[in-house]
This record gives sequence, C-alpha cells and structure tokens, in this order.
Amino acid sequence: MNFTEKFEKYVLEKKLISPGDKILIGFSGGADSTALLTALNSLRAKYKISILAAHLNYNLRGEDSIRDEEFVKNFCFSRNISLVIKSVTLDSHSDLENHAREIRFNYFHEVAKLYKINKIAVGHNKQDQAETIIFRLFRGSGYTGLKGILPIDGTLIHPLLIFSREEIVKFLESQDISWREDISNQENTYTRNKIRNQLIPWISENLNPNFIDKLSASANIFAETDEILSELSHRKYKQITKKTPDETIVLSLKKLISMKSTLRFYLFKQAFAELTGSEKNFYQNNYEEIESILHSEGSKQVMLPENIVAIKEYDFLRFCKKELLTNVDVNNLKTINSLRHRFTFENYRISMKQLKKLPTKRYLFEDKNTVYLDLDKTTFPMIIRHRQPGDRFTPYGMKNRKKLKDFFIDEKVPKFERDKVLIICDEDKILWVAGMRLDNNVAISDKTKNILKIKIEKVSNKSLRPAERIKQI
Repeated sequence: MNFTEKFEKYVLEKKLISPGDKILIGFSGGADSTALLTALNSLRAKYKISILAAHLNYNLRGEDSIRDEEFVKNFCFSRNISLVIKSVTLDSHSDLENHAREIRFNYFHEVAKLYKINKIAVGHNKQDQAETIIFRLFRGSGYTGLKGILPIDGTLIHPLLIFSREEIVKFLESQDISWREDISNQENTYTRNKIRNQLIPWISENLNPNFIDKLSASANIFAETDEILSELSHRKYKQITKKTPDETIVLSLKKLISMKSTLRFYLFKQAFAELTGSEKNFYQNNYEEIESILHSEGSKQVMLPENIVAIKEYDFLRFCKKELLTNVDVNNLKTINSLRHRFTFENYRISMKQLKKLPTKRYLFEDKNTVYLDLDKTTFPMIIRHRQPGDRFTPYGMKNRKKLKDFFIDEKVPKFERDKVLIICDEDKILWVAGMRLDNNVAISDKTKNILKIKIEKVSNKSLRPAERIKQI
C-alpha cells in the first residue's frame, strides 16, 4: 500500500473526511503540511471536497520567511489550490512557541468561520505525537494528556498521525515535490525542540529503536482509557454536584472522598472546564493542590488557572470564579424611611408590600427569598446592609438571641459568602437575615393585623432598568 492509499484508508477509517466537506489546511510549506495538502488534493474530486490552504507568515526568519511565503504561493498556484495568507509580526514573548501557536489557530478558526469551512487539517505526524505525549507527561496532564493528539478533535483533524517523518519525506521525493525546511526546528531553545532533537533520538538509540511507534500505539490505549474514565466521571459528576445561580459549582465532600483519586482528577477537571469552557489548562499539579485541602481542618482554598478558585468548606468543595470572592463593601447600606413598593440595593431588587391577610397557609415555605412579618412590630426607617461585628438576633423558632456569626457557622454558610448576605433591620433589631431566617420577635401571630411582605431578587446590572442603573452608580 503506497502513501496515498494508506492516507485514504486512514481518513475514511477514522471518519476524518466526508463527501462535501470544506477543509482548511494549515500550510507552512514544510514537509508535513506539503504532504498533507498534496494528499488531500488528490482526493478532492473523488470525494467532492473543497480545500483551502492557509499560510501564516510570522516574519521571524527574515528572508527565509519571505521565501517560505513565495514557495507556498507558487505551490498552490501551480495546482489550482485556493490560498489565503496572513502576515504578522510577533512581539518578544517569554513563551513565543505557544504564543505563535495561539495566533495560528485563532487565524485558522477565523478563516474557517469566514468561508463556512467545517474542518481544519494540520500536519502532525507520528513524531509530533511522541513529542506531545512526552511533553504532557512532564507537565502532569494525566490520561487526558497522555492520549496525545487525537485523529479528530472537534473541527480539527490530523490525517498524518500514522505516518513517520521518514515516510512523509519518502512520499514527497517519490513525487518529485520539494518543500521548505525551517532551520529554527534544529535550535534547542524550545522544550519541544529539545525533546525532538535530543531526548527522542537518545531513547531510540539507547533504549528502544521502535520507541516512536510504541508511544504512538500507547496513545491509542490512553485515549480509550481517558474516554472510559471521562464517561464514568460525567455520570458521577451529575450525582454529586450542583450549580448555584452565581455560577458556583458545589461538590459533596463526603462523596468525593469515597471515590478513587483518579476519578477525582476527572471530576475536578470537569468542574474547571464548566467554568472556563475548556479543560486544557488543568494539570496534575492543580489536582494535587486541590487534593491537599480535602482533608485539611477548617476552610481552605487554592488558586487555579483562568482565575478559578477551589474552596474546601464544611461538607463541600466549591469551584468559582475569583471575582465572586471579591469582598463587598460591608459599610454600604440603604435607608428606607417609609414603605416602598420596589427599590434596588447593589445587585438586588427588593420589593415591599403591605397585606391584610396571608395569601396561603404555607407562607413560611413559599420561597426562601420571600418573607412575611408583623408590620406593627417593626419601625421605620428600615435599613438594608451587610453583617456587622456584634450582630445578634433571635432566629425564628428560638427564644434566645444568637450571634449572627454562630448562626452562619451552624447553617454552614461559607466564609466567603457571609459578607454577601443581606441584613434587613430597623433601628433596634434585625428583622430578617435575607434568604435564611426571620427574627422570631417580628413573626406573624394570631394577633397580627398588618403583614409586611418582603421579597429579594438577585439580578445582574444589565437586567436593571435604566433608572435603576443610574441609582446604582
């Protein structure tokens, strides 16, 4: 089986292409991308696929970069292949390799969107697969990283993964096709180049000459293992998590600890991905940091990439965005001098209404954000604020006063949420710890004549009416 036949069999077997596909091909002019473009072009008529080559000139190698671009233009023109080119100038960057990769793939996705292209093909081969697995192994990516480069990953396809560099070069030479060599690939400045030029050759020479093939085969095993563990973790995730309105993900600590540590890795990664939209920046060291706080005493938290925080508190492990932990202005307050139908305080809309009778016998259980109290046992002005040192009240159902701090502890309110709780009071006492507990002294009784209904609703600033937004400012 020659190169083209092997290529065709692989892309069909892995379902990388289908009749009618529109495919964008990253074309640098190097051997891999030249072989990829040539092979896909040979299948264009047979499978009625459309192809578009995309070249990104980083202008990092002076005249060589110019000659690369000219080669790409001539190659596509002579074969009637559509081509788009973008020229960029990279700023000095501590992580130039990853920065260039990010720019490259952003460009590919922009072009694909513009031309309504459904697949993006890039020319990673067996050696690239080996480099990726080793690189991720050292970074501690777990099974997710050890599965390496997948044949198909969303809209991204890798049709050359079964080919070695030697096979690719031999194919191009047999077709009398030239290509461009990037001499910077021989420089051992970047980690990947060190793996490619030093580590892999040493392993192949001293340990196993078939190392790259073995690692490529292992990638398939790791991919299947990762898929199995991911499916299992998705089922478990639904059983032990809940998502709060403020985009906080809460996991049961008791259930987490009862699981195998490998499964916890996947659960943590899934929570991270749900908040960030991607799991790619969650690594073994992040998992280990979270593991270190699971059995710790008291409240603990760790910072994760993408401004995500994992917090162990009471019986739960919480994942949230860092901005949710920003301290509120505990001195902020609002004074209400008379009964008002509706007003705003911070990101809450609050409504008050006087009633003569209760709408239902089950009023206490209507909604945690709605409360009914005896209006005649309160006085104006009323104050909307946050907790203050020394706050006490008599929780509904109790006879004795209690420190608000002790109440929060008993109710297992996380520390980072306590300052956010609204306190509604008059000049003498707390009336309602909003969303949690009414003060027993203002509770409705058989003698109640006038009832005050208070309802709080958390809203985003965007959902407020213009007049309300102005008041907020």
